[in-house]
Amino acid sequence: MPNLFLLGIDGLPRWMWQQFADSGVMPNSKPLLESGSLVPMKSAMPEVSSAAWASIVTGENSGGHNVYGFTDLIDGSYTLGFTSSRTFRAKPFWQREGAGPSLIMNVPQTYPAQPLDGMLVSGFVALDLKKAVYPAEQLPWLEQVGYSIDADMSLVQKGKAEFVAELHKVMAIRCEALHHHWDRESWQQIMFVLTGTDRLNHYLWEDFEDTSSPFHQTFLDFYHEVDVQIGRIVERLDDNTTLAAVSDHGFAAQKISVNLNCLLAENGFLQLRDSDRPSYIDMTADTTAFAMDPGRIYLHREGRHPRGTVNDENAEELMKKLTTFFLNTEVGGRKIATEVHRGKDIYSGQFAHRAPDLVLMGAEGVALSGRMNLTELIEQTSINGKHTYEESSFFVRGNNIGQIPDDMKVENVLDVIMPKAQAMQRAA
Repeated sequence: MPNLFLLGIDGLPRWMWQQFADSGVMPNSKPLLESGSLVPMKSAMPEVSSAAWASIVTGENSGGHNVYGFTDLIDGSYTLGFTSSRTFRAKPFWQREGAGPSLIMNVPQTYPAQPLDGMLVSGFVALDLKKAVYPAEQLPWLEQVGYSIDADMSLVQKGKAEFVAELHKVMAIRCEALHHHWDRESWQQIMFVLTGTDRLNHYLWEDFEDTSSPFHQTFLDFYHEVDVQIGRIVERLDDNTTLAAVSDHGFAAQKISVNLNCLLAENGFLQLRDSDRPSYIDMTADTTAFAMDPGRIYLHREGRHPRGTVNDENAEELMKKLTTFFLNTEVGGRKIATEVHRGKDIYSGQFAHRAPDLVLMGAEGVALSGRMNLTELIEQTSINGKHTYEESSFFVRGNNIGQIPDDMKVENVLDVIMPKAQAMQRAA
């Protein structure tokens, strides 16, 4: 019996989980939630999955673990790279000394799979299953059962029915893999993440909100199946296991997606040389600010960027100007941001110097994009649900747990579910 089981349910808002438990959509969740504490949790800032999951498993904010988004510029260059397990500069709990045998499955931001005492199957973004599995001898079984690192997102274009069928298929195989490998060994800790909920929320949120939609019941049925899988897991655990469940962010309706680089270019902050496929390397010395997904704003600083011209003397004035600009700008009749934070105020740790200068919090219904395609200010997308900073889920049940902070955040998860281990980690 594991000492800890940490279940991830990607993108499940706290209020939705409680609502579905109370209404009977998720009947197994009703007694589960009554057996412990379910509280709202704040996501990473900005509310991007890669940074949030990194905070959940390391107990650090982005300044401590060095993951600010799914992509980042390689230091001293304009080369865009995907962040990965190699980007981590803080150890996830399963790689710490004395962690014990761990089964870690489908946790985002863990690709390529790194050695540990136990078994790990990476979550998204993972390009090759062969590099996503440690130890390698466990790969053939996963290939045999048709294990997928992510759903085939192209099926969205074929229709919602086909897409949701894919989500069900991927979840069923992943859960089969969880229980198969759970049975193989006596694990000290297990972490398993369901990501189909995030995919469903992105593309069928409008169907959840519209009870007359033919896909409204489809949405509810998927969450019912998630609940079936939760029930299977809970049945296997006794009261001696600390059981926790988390989501990396909340969700809400998305009405428009605003390209921040397009906005910056239209207003003179960003200038690119002519290119058939514009990218960050095309920024000229006249650029003073640029954006990266989802709401990260970087000053084009000298010393940090090869052609950067913004120095410490004019940075303060520029940040004030940009803050006022973003708070007052409307696109499509909507304000685009409710808050603008300075990176130095929200990040701490040895990698805080790599933080964005400003972080925008999108207004209601507004998603923020950092693509370098400057042809569309309002982007065309089939996504109709967006991440939220507020209302991630945090649930915990068990003994020997720490106190839940009043202002619970993703970087506090380990402090609550592994208080002794976290204290020893900080002391070391």
